[in-house]
Order: sequence, then structure tokens, then C-alpha cells
Amino acid sequence: NEKICQNLQKTKVSEISANASHKPLSVLGIGKTIHVIATELTQWSSTLPKENKDRLWKIRNKLLPCLLRLMEHAVTVLHFSTIIDEYHDSDAAVVNEVLSIATIAATPFIGDGKTSSGSFGIGALLQWILGESIGCRAKENSYGILSLAYTLQSCSISPMTCAGDFETKGHKEYATLLSDSVASNDFLTRPVIDWSVQSAHVDASWTDGVSGVGSRTAMALLLTICKASCIITGSPAEEKEFTVGTETNSEKVPLLLRKIAHNIGTNVLAATARAQFFGRLEFPSTSPGQPTGTISTKTNSIGPFMPMVTRIGTVSKKSSSASKNDEKSYSDQPIRMNAAVIIFCLVYRDIDKLTSCGKAFSYTLPVMLSLMDDVRSINQALGALMLLSFVEASSRIENNEIPSFIENSSSIITKSLENAIQLSSRQDATFLTTICLAQSEWLRLLFNWIPLASKSSLRPTTVHAWMSKAASDNLVAVRKQVQMGGKDKNDELIVGALVAGIDPLLADLASLPNAATIEIARVGLSAILPLIGWRGMSMESRSIQIAALAGLLSLLSGAYPIMTHHGTKIMTEVLILLDRSDKDAIFMRDNDQADKSSDKLRNDELSTESVVSVALHAAAATLVICDKGADTVLSHVQKHGTLQYKRVSQIRNVGEKL
Repeated sequence: NEKICQNLQKTKVSEISANASHKPLSVLGIGKTIHVIATELTQWSSTLPKENKDRLWKIRNKLLPCLLRLMEHAVTVLHFSTIIDEYHDSDAAVVNEVLSIATIAATPFIGDGKTSSGSFGIGALLQWILGESIGCRAKENSYGILSLAYTLQSCSISPMTCAGDFETKGHKEYATLLSDSVASNDFLTRPVIDWSVQSAHVDASWTDGVSGVGSRTAMALLLTICKASCIITGSPAEEKEFTVGTETNSEKVPLLLRKIAHNIGTNVLAATARAQFFGRLEFPSTSPGQPTGTISTKTNSIGPFMPMVTRIGTVSKKSSSASKNDEKSYSDQPIRMNAAVIIFCLVYRDIDKLTSCGKAFSYTLPVMLSLMDDVRSINQALGALMLLSFVEASSRIENNEIPSFIENSSSIITKSLENAIQLSSRQDATFLTTICLAQSEWLRLLFNWIPLASKSSLRPTTVHAWMSKAASDNLVAVRKQVQMGGKDKNDELIVGALVAGIDPLLADLASLPNAATIEIARVGLSAILPLIGWRGMSMESRSIQIAALAGLLSLLSGAYPIMTHHGTKIMTEVLILLDRSDKDAIFMRDNDQADKSSDKLRNDELSTESVVSVALHAAAATLVICDKGADTVLSHVQKHGTLQYKRVSQIRNVGEKL
């Protein structure tokens, strides 16, 4: 392409070999070459023809892979130039910046590594962030954060915790029922959201998923960058970890990116990702004579990273057309967004100092807020993933006070999450679940840092108010979904909001003194009680029932002073669910199930048994906390024989031991 050749000639690539003895010139020359190639990759990926399939095939299978190979050769030249020539410390910042640009350029062509199409899924990024499975059992007594087992384990008056106590106190039948349900099938340990759906994936239209040439070429480039960064930074022995082995690309991609970030610097990679996202990627970022890390800006630019806001009618047609390519947002050039999301979901994994985490967060914040304030729900979910990545890293770092960057941004982040949930409450379940999870984990981080707030402007009462409002708003949103019944397949949306957002918040509020959950008790019961009575025998319906029971347990504990006024209706709903589940179990056991596969029948039976065991525990907790109202209902049921006698006996026995 003549345009590409002209741009490459402007960088005077010949100076790399002709002036190899002049190290600064050689590094700058290579860097300019890589920067030009990265710019061309961005431009060509955003101008793909929609109707001319032959031209589209050539761009995706020839032009873009060719540019990636050129970049790989340039990185190799940079690598060998640092070996042959004397390497100065003053060149380190420039070299790291060059490698970060190459990394940002390669990442969108690889995605999460699970396919050769360059796409990535929200579920895959969640697994990278959390460092373990999001649903299945990760290790002994530890469950995925989006599983029913984790929800039951984390709620107040947890049946998972009490089951072991009851086993030692003579109630082995009840303890075994719940333990067997957890250990023998994946109903309680599986993620409540299906992350394999197409809506939970972000496409990469610039990569041909059939031939996979773009993905393979980008993977080779990433390996070359990792090799160069290891040797340049003085750790060549670790290079073998990424050049040999049996790992799949989905396992290798996060390892490579984390290793590159460690070698060239997390802050360098984060700064480059932000610059690329906003279309302000320049090289070199520091002018000659400026200290390292000082950003050089042009006289006609508002900022090197933040996007320009152009008002309608304020720019002439001539000037707007001249800057058209420079002012394209991430929505017009999605390759920018793909790179930023993947990088920011990984850069925090190996950070062990709060100062470094805060520096990287300052680069992440504008990107994150831009996505969470977007009108598209999937972009809001991707912004929430970035926040979740930061929260997970911060929660692992020990500190003695609340960082200033948390104080300064806590209010705007909380408000952005609130707005994003309102906009996505009627959208796909994967989006709402991701945002709810980010919100609950963010507020939990602030909640856990409250003891450190003695010298902070962020007061405990403020955090508690945010948590109560978030729980209340989410409960109202779920109540609206309940009014729709089972229409539009909203079962998964309801259980996702419960497990990811409502149940964790109610559990944290229940741990506060002075029954802080009283303020939202009525709203909570109005949303949770209809969910306990949710009709259906499917896995989704059973999941809603168990998640609602977990929320009820936390609500009973957190608002116990007023629960005596609601004991009658609470016990009635729980006993109706218990009776119906017992009858469902009898129906499945006694009727012909030849039309169902054995696996499905077994899953239905175990999910029903799980509902029975959790409902027994919830009924016992209701009996203890609500006292007379609940006892009146139970005595009436026992007298008229409308429930199996052994269930009534179990409820009373378990209640005595709570």
C-alpha cells in the first residue's frame, strides 16, 4: 500500500542500520516505525468494507497480518540492537514505551485466546480477574463467587456453616441432606449465568476466525515482545515459560500479558492503553530534554489522552474534515476499546503495592467511566469489569489507611454504577450480573476499609448509606421483573441480580450493629417473598428460590427487631415452597420419566432436594426470629396435617439449635 510505504519512509527506517552506533537514534527510529504500523492497524481495522467480501478477505488475511509481521520484525530489530550496542539506562523508558505500543497493537487480534477470531468473552475476563473459576468448585470449601454455594456460604445465618454444627449435635439427617446436595452435583456450584451466550462476547471484525491467520500472527508477535522484554530487562531465563509448554492460548494469553506488564512496567502499559483508547497515542510521549514520564502535548490539543468534545456548529467543515481520523471515538474504532478492556482487566493481577495500584488506577479511571456512562449495556459491563479488576487487586493489598485516590473517586464511581444498573436492568442477564457484581464488590471494599477511615473524609455512615441505597434500588428492579412473571426469559436476569448484587449487600448490611437493614426491610420482603414462591421446576426456577432464601436469611438477621410483625407471611411462603418441593420430589420419583435423560432427571431431583434443605433452614430461622407469628402458622400446619409431620419436627429441632 502506497500510503503505508510513505508513512514508513517518513520515519527514516534506514537510519536504524546506517546509524546503529548511535543508540538513541536507533531506538527512536524503531519506535517510530512501530508507532506508524500501530496507527495503520487501527485505521484499517475501522474501515473494513461491508459489501466487498473479496476486499474484506484481503484486508483481514493479507494486509493486517502483514503489518503485524512487520511489527514483529521491528521488535526483533529492537531486541538485537539492545544486545549488540551498549544499552543505556536512559533508553529504558523509550524501549518500554515501544514494547507497550506493540503489545496494545497485538492484543485485539488475540482476544481471550479461546478462538482464532480475536473475540473475547465477559466470562473469560471474569475468570482472569478472579484468578479462579467463577462457578465450579475451585478448592476445598471454596466456591465460585457467582455460584449458589458461595451465596449460601456468605449469607447471614448461613445453612452451609450451620450444617456442620447440627451434624455434631445429633441432627445428622439435615446436615447430610445439604452436604450431599453440594458435593454430588454441580447445581449449587455452577455459575448461575451462562457465559457462553453470544451476547456475552465482543467480536473482532478485523480478524478472520476461519483462517485464524491474524490471531496466529498476533500471538507470534506477543511471544516476540515477551522474549524481548525478558532479555532487555535482564530476565532471559524466564523466557522459556512462554515459548514451550502445553498451555492453550486461553491459558497463555493472560500469562504473556502479565509477564510483559511486569517487565516493561504496569504503569507504562496502562498509560499506553489509555492513550490508545482515546486516540491520543503519540511517540515518543516525552520530548527531548523533558524528564521521563512527562507528557508532551501539542499546542492545539486539549490533552494527550482525554477525548476532545466537539460541539455542533462550533467547528468549521474544513477543520472538522481535517481532523476526522484523529477524532474518531472508540465506538467508531472498536479495536481501541478491545485492547484497553483486555489490558486493564489484567494489569492489576501482580501489583503488590497500593501506590502502584493507585497510579495504574489513575489511567484506568477515565476509560472505565467512559464505558460505564455509555448507552450500550455491553460497554457498561466492560467498564464494570475494569473496576472489578482494580477492586480484586486492592483487596489483596494490606494498607493502614484509605488511599486518597479512593476517597476522591468513590462518589463518582458509585453514582456511575447506579446509573449503569438502571439502564441495564432490562437488558441481557450477563450485563446486569457483571455490573451488580462490580457494585457489590466495590461497596464491600469500601465497607472493609471503614476501620481505616479515622483520618479520612469518607465516613462510615456514607458507605452504609450507599450500600442500603444500592440494595434497595436493586430490589426494586427485581420486583419489577417479578411483576412480568416468566416473560422474556427473565429468570436468569433475576437470579443474576440476586447472587451478584442483592445477596452480598444484604449479608454485609446484616453484619452492621443496630439492625441497619430495617430501612429496607419492607422493600426487601416485597421483592423476596414472591421469588420464594416462584413457580417452576427448572434449574433457573430452583436457582431463584434458593437465592431468594439466602437473601431472606440475611434480611431476617439484619432487620430482626421488626421481623416479628412479618412472621406470619414469611413462614407461610416458606412452608408453601417446602410443601410444593416435597410434592415435586414425589412426582419425579413415582412418575414415568422416560422422556427425560437420566442426567437431567438427576439434576432436577438434586435441585429439588437442595431447595428443601435450604427451605428447612430458612423456616427454622424464621421460627426463631419471628417467634409467635411464625409459630402460629407452624402449629396450624401441624394440627391440620397439611405438611409432612417429619418436616415440622425438623423445623422445630433445627430452630432449637440455632
